[in-house]
Amino acid sequence: MVQGFPGPPGIWFQGDPKVIQDYLEFDPVGIVTNTIVLDDLTDRYGPMLGIIERYLALPTDGPVVVEVDGDTAEDIVAASAPFQALSPRVVMKIPAAVKGFRAIARMKAEGRESMVTTLFSASQAVAAVQCGAAYIAPFVGPLIDSGADARAIISDIVQVVRGRERQPYVLGGIVRNWIAADVALRAGCDGVVVFPHTFEEMMLHAGTSEWNATFRGHWDRMAAKGALEGVPGA
Repeated sequence: MVQGFPGPPGIWFQGDPKVIQDYLEFDPVGIVTNTIVLDDLTDRYGPMLGIIERYLALPTDGPVVVEVDGDTAEDIVAASAPFQALSPRVVMKIPAAVKGFRAIARMKAEGRESMVTTLFSASQAVAAVQCGAAYIAPFVGPLIDSGADARAIISDIVQVVRGRERQPYVLGGIVRNWIAADVALRAGCDGVVVFPHTFEEMMLHAGTSEWNATFRGHWDRMAAKGALEGVPGA
């Protein structure tokens, strides 16, 4: 599990490893995959095992969360094995379903960590933790899209697992924009997983833009009157 948990909320990245590499100076907690993104990446880079190797080769030492699937628990455990063999940093990402929870329990018994995905309710969260999930990823964007009170639901999920003996790391999933990121973080999630372009969008705010422009105007005014003499780049 993430070292130092529970710490301050953190950012996890998903997407093309070439793009993520340019954002590593922001010190992401880890990297998360899903089969939608992986399906697209395999068109560009070839087999999935090679893509996970690309993530592991990036100059960062956080977890790399790898999503697999299958018809049975046995299928999921078998599909997980070649990725787990790549590195102890690999965390398996498993769907919220009875077959998935069985697979999580079996991998937990072998000392391997898992994350539960496609999670929408407090009862699913409790079942995931009961089965040994180290991470749970409630889906924020789809809850917002459904018209549900996403913040209340995510907050409830956080509350039912917080302070428990086997407290999981709660990671907001399907965070497509800054609104979903804010919902997840204000609801108490330990982190959010975003594409790099969503991370940049999270930095945008009308107030921030207004005040950045104001301060920059005064900086430029000082430069124009020679008040920044000796300051590089001014």
